[in-house]
Amino acid sequence: MTTPRQSGVSLARSCQFCRSRKIKCDHKRPQCSSCVNHNQECIYSREPPRQRPSRALIDAAREEKRALQDVLISLKNADAETRDKILDCLSLDDDNSVNLPSPGLTSSLSHGNNPQETLLSAPHPINNMPVVDSHQNNSPVTNVTADGKHIATFISRDESGTIRIFGPTSNLHIESPTNSLTDPAQQSSSLDNAPNRYELIASAALQRQKEHDLRRRETIGGIPGELAMHLLDLHWNRQHHTYHLTYRPAFMRDLVSGGPYCSEFLLNAVFGCCSKFSERLEVRENPALPETAGKMFFDRCDELLTQQSLLESSSIPTITGLLLLGATFNAKGRTSKGWLYVGYALRMVYDLGLHLDCKEISGNAEDVEIRRRVFWGAFICDKLQSLYFGRPYMIPLRDAHVSWDLMDTLEENEMWTPYVDPSFEQEAQITKQQPNATRLFSITTFQQLCSLSRIMTSIIDHFYFVGANPDSARPYLGIMDEKLHHWYQSLPTELRFEPWKSYKNIAAPNILILLTMYWSLMIILHRPFIRNGHLWTDNISTALSWERCVTAARNITSLALAYQSAYSLRRANYMLSYALYVACTIHARNQVVRESTKRGDLSSPLTVCLRCLDELAVPNCGVSVPAKIIRKLMHANGIPDVSGPELNIEDVLPLDFNLSQQMFPDTSISPSTIEQYQNMTEFQPFIEDLDSLFGFMRDFDAVST
Repeated sequence: MTTPRQSGVSLARSCQFCRSRKIKCDHKRPQCSSCVNHNQECIYSREPPRQRPSRALIDAAREEKRALQDVLISLKNADAETRDKILDCLSLDDDNSVNLPSPGLTSSLSHGNNPQETLLSAPHPINNMPVVDSHQNNSPVTNVTADGKHIATFISRDESGTIRIFGPTSNLHIESPTNSLTDPAQQSSSLDNAPNRYELIASAALQRQKEHDLRRRETIGGIPGELAMHLLDLHWNRQHHTYHLTYRPAFMRDLVSGGPYCSEFLLNAVFGCCSKFSERLEVRENPALPETAGKMFFDRCDELLTQQSLLESSSIPTITGLLLLGATFNAKGRTSKGWLYVGYALRMVYDLGLHLDCKEISGNAEDVEIRRRVFWGAFICDKLQSLYFGRPYMIPLRDAHVSWDLMDTLEENEMWTPYVDPSFEQEAQITKQQPNATRLFSITTFQQLCSLSRIMTSIIDHFYFVGANPDSARPYLGIMDEKLHHWYQSLPTELRFEPWKSYKNIAAPNILILLTMYWSLMIILHRPFIRNGHLWTDNISTALSWERCVTAARNITSLALAYQSAYSLRRANYMLSYALYVACTIHARNQVVRESTKRGDLSSPLTVCLRCLDELAVPNCGVSVPAKIIRKLMHANGIPDVSGPELNIEDVLPLDFNLSQQMFPDTSISPSTIEQYQNMTEFQPFIEDLDSLFGFMRDFDAVST
């Protein structure tokens, strides 16, 4: 007789006789005791094999379990008001099944966040439910996508065993690696364990000491070693701490050893991009023209792209080099080339799966660290370029499944002073007047910029897409205003610098850039709703939005002046010029500021911003375009330009911002007062007396792109 084990197929758990009588059957024996007692022979029926649940079903069940636990814990710990909000987020289907909120929602409510804000934080709905932005500062992200699919379904292994990034819809998708079918939480934990962190920090410190050996080399990358180290010093002093695209220990190590993270193309891209910050004539094609700085390196990059067919295969050094070049070409006014280079780089991000924080494709701890830095650097460049050009971005929030919890924190507490070229006696004299060294807080600042770039993405989605209209966008204004306000209030104390309150202990440049971007986003968010903004209508009040814009423009100008007085703008990041331009769009609409400018007041915010833009145009010649447009429009409206080169920064410091505050004496309005501003009309006379300067944002966009 065939036993269940011998059959090789799935059998009923009891023989037919026992099952028909609903009695217990011991089917481990050839003849069960029940059948023996009843003088019956056990007869086992064959059934088809039961289908194993798919990976997607298992992941969906896990997510449902997490959501249920989240709801129960939040209900237990919440007060009565919050408990009611959580219960309101639950809904029943027709079959009485419960629709649970996503795991991040209940915890957000438990911390006092607005439920509407949390639900609307992302613009891409799936199954009629908005995607919740679960990223909190310094927190790793889950490896499960918004629709419950494990990221392993987007990883394929070809016939040779090579990992490729093809999703399940692709005809190139072979199979998902079995090693990726582990718990996402365990994967994230294994990537971020303490030994990996200590190893990376120790390796970075040792590698920093080895850099001194490079200074004895006669040549580096085909140019004199001293010049190469000068350019690298400029890079590490300024560009590096904004985007973190180049991981210094691996870059400098592989520069010597020829490893995978420093290619000839990337090295020349670094040389070319930081040449604009150098005063040395040998980096210029024409010594008399600063805008020709780095041309020989840019030309070499073009040659390498062709000779080595770098656009035919993806690599991290190529991505990094293209992003650096793209940002630099945008700053130099070569916008089409910059746009295309960044586009190539972002495509390569997907080709290498940098948007998937998965151990299967990440490799060792150093590989994980580099992939995370490059992904978020690319994500930030993508969003900034979208703002610069008013064009769609490429990486949506739903594809950002990468932690920004960096493991190598060596640079976090490094002391920073502006770079001084030892070959210039004039710069050597300046060192005696340099401010005291300040902490960089490099990692924290970068993480905060990652967080801010996510809010930036939501603002673009809700207010700056083709087809945006007042009715669809207006409900999100208060939500996004509160998100920005919460981001700023949650900043660590060491990143807070408010020169309009206190002018001591100036922050490092990377922190100042972060803060100017925040205030720029405040203007970008509210400007559509002020008079003649692209989402403005007659039936809504513009008082709150105008107040937000005036305050933000004032603060950007103050931060730029602080930057200029401490470090000069000669080596400032291009992001600062964009912030100043955005501030000018408000200063030029402010009737009080315009009257001050007409009187020739050197402390007029509009005059100060133009002077700063002129200085920024030396390393970033593309900045001259918006500055010329602003001056042209000023001339058309009878506003004289007194921002000549003879203007001394000491003549306008400290800047008197009472001019821009006369319209709003109290600028500390809380986001909770948004509703009461909707019907206010007492400020309308100031806003209505405006002219054609309202149009210059659109005029600039047309010229610059």
